[in-house]
Amino acid sequence: MNTPTADLFCGLFELRTTGHGQPRLTSRPAAPASVPDPQTGRPLKVAAVELSERTVCPECTQLGAGGYVSFVADLRLAFACPSCLKLVWVAGA
Repeated sequence: MNTPTADLFCGLFELRTTGHGQPRLTSRPAAPASVPDPQTGRPLKVAAVELSERTVCPECTQLGAGGYVSFVADLRLAFACPSCLKLVWVAGA
């Protein structure tokens, strides 16, 4: 996967491959301001996007680099997992 892929993760991140063949996320300067709620389809305004070098995916439990997305007026987080190749939604506290 030498070409960046932006169609995953609702366009918030691009998936690239490192020189060692590991998948890696990068943030996109042209990322959308909102993403659809996976349950209702209504737009959720993105508050912040953050990359993490060392984290564990809540779904596949793989250790690696990933990205977090928080939303305005919504307690949930979304985790972009380069192993799962999707946004994993996490209930907020």
